[in-house]
Amino acid sequence: MGLTGKMLTNYVGDGRLTKFGVRFTNQVWPGDTLTSTATVRNIKMNENETLVDLDVKTVNQKDETVVSGYATAKIDP
Repeated sequence: MGLTGKMLTNYVGDGRLTKFGVRFTNQVWPGDTLTSTATVRNIKMNENETLVDLDVKTVNQKDETVVSGYATAKIDP
């Protein structure tokens, strides 16, 4: 979860996440190589802000999903 959260804050910036939830779907072992990704699911624009909904996933070196979830973040238009 820490790697996934760090990837998101690196991508959208500190203090911009409005929602973040994940589920552990597989065991992570010492020595595993993990890769986190975020995929844009939806963009909502209104007068005051732009929000992006993201699907997030972290996989290990065997391409097995170990964390999956969602996030919503404020972004600059």
